[in-house]
Amino acid sequence: MSAEPTSVFTSRAARVTLVMSCLFATTGVTLVFLPRWLEIERGLSGAEIGAVLSLAQLARIFTGPAIAFWADGAQDRRTPFQLMAIAAIAAYAAFFFLAEGFWPLLVLGFLALSLVQALVPLIEAAILRATASGKMNYGVARGIGSVAFIFANVIGGVLISRFGLGAVVVWVLSALTLVIASSWLTLLPDPSQHQNTASSARLKAVFDLVKSRRFLVLIFACGLIQSAHAFYYGFSVMVWRGQGLSAETVGLLWAFGVSVEVAFLWSLGFFERRFSPETLILAGAGGGVLRWIAMGFAPTGWVLWPLQALHALSFAAAHVGAMRLLYRDTPDAQAAMAQTLYSTLSGGILIGASTLLSGVLYDAVGAQGYWAMALIALAGGTLALRLLNPPPAHVPSATPH
Repeated sequence: MSAEPTSVFTSRAARVTLVMSCLFATTGVTLVFLPRWLEIERGLSGAEIGAVLSLAQLARIFTGPAIAFWADGAQDRRTPFQLMAIAAIAAYAAFFFLAEGFWPLLVLGFLALSLVQALVPLIEAAILRATASGKMNYGVARGIGSVAFIFANVIGGVLISRFGLGAVVVWVLSALTLVIASSWLTLLPDPSQHQNTASSARLKAVFDLVKSRRFLVLIFACGLIQSAHAFYYGFSVMVWRGQGLSAETVGLLWAFGVSVEVAFLWSLGFFERRFSPETLILAGAGGGVLRWIAMGFAPTGWVLWPLQALHALSFAAAHVGAMRLLYRDTPDAQAAMAQTLYSTLSGGILIGASTLLSGVLYDAVGAQGYWAMALIALAGGTLALRLLNPPPAHVPSATPH
């Protein structure tokens, strides 16, 4: 592995943070405005939009582990990320310019969304490795990525208001171009310590991972808490626009929620000195239950802002708690697989099912679909109580700075 640069600005962590920021600038528009693009530009119903958004999520039970197995055995862990970024921009170009009608959108959307979703756990694992050196802590790095997401929310909303939903296409393809360029030009070599490990040994490591009861409780509990965001991710823009909110206001609401998340991440040392990862996960569940119950009443006006501030709990606190436990409890040989299995469940199977449900609920009851999300978050919090039991004595205690 190449020597770590002495300056924080040229450090491995800073380079990975740059790539992560470009990736989050992509998802900051697709997550918020792609459902609206599908509704207006392609004429899909709520249930059809839910199907397009959820297919890639549901399929991650197969695609995610396969990609992680490849990444864990790669000679250079940059290579899988770089190749998939190139494939992602090609798939999104086909999705935007060639797909007309539900079935082509479903198939090409599956390819495009699958590839971008697969990049996230790889960059999460990379940032955890890079910040372990102490040049930049995890909260600062992850917060910078969230700032990029905010930027995309706000500027994307402004551009859509001015130029129409075609701005979604230009933004996504431009941002993915930056992902490709930054990953090829700035990332330092990242050789895997397990590149010469036999496939059978790596498969055994995977089976050992999924046989761990604590690991399964962790990914299912946090998966439920995160999947409770499905109605918000898929249909909040449509609910708010139906209530008369402008695209700029919608973008600002999303950006405000993530800005509070950033403030939480940049104050992470304060919170982590006082609260365990398990407590952060439980706080995330409680914040989610409160948030989704209130959103089900379709509020407007000032009350939306404090409800958006709960994103620091419902998403960020639960996410940080999960990342800390995954890093602490998982050997390096299983790092990418552990991240991918968590991402496959929270950002795949569970949120895929929740997104399908959300599409049906949006068509049937509108904003009251949030109440189903409150029940899902409650289920996740109930399961997370089992994490309060002490981990096995052999679990390593190291945590990233």
